[in-house]
Amino acid sequence: MRAQRAKVDPAWPNALRWFLSQSLTSFAPWHFITQGEELSFAAREFRLQDVAGREVLVFARREDAEEFAGLEIVGARVTGRVIRFSPGFVAGTDAAARHDIVKDAYEDVFGFVADRVIPDMRAAAARHDAATL
Repeated sequence: MRAQRAKVDPAWPNALRWFLSQSLTSFAPWHFITQGEELSFAAREFRLQDVAGREVLVFARREDAEEFAGLEIVGARVTGRVIRFSPGFVAGTDAAARHDIVKDAYEDVFGFVADRVIPDMRAAAARHDAATL
């Protein structure tokens, strides 16, 4: 069964568009968006909780953990820089709710896939048979 083709915004960095345009969206345990706003709840939590008050366009979610990856937004522009984070999903919108939710950052989507997604995928494959996908 072919994966659902993602809706690709031409303003997004080419590295993300490269994956989405080819329907490369499932890398168990990581999954990329198929619709631009589908992970907006995680972007909202990042904005509320990040100690630096940054914004991201969330494009990936890890299925077995509350872990996400987003492209950093600077001004109104989506940059190529990927931030991997784990929000606490806590109540509150004030500065007291802010804490260090960032796990790490990558130069671009290709770096994120090479350094985080592929190793996580390899570890998952060692634990689970492909028939479970």
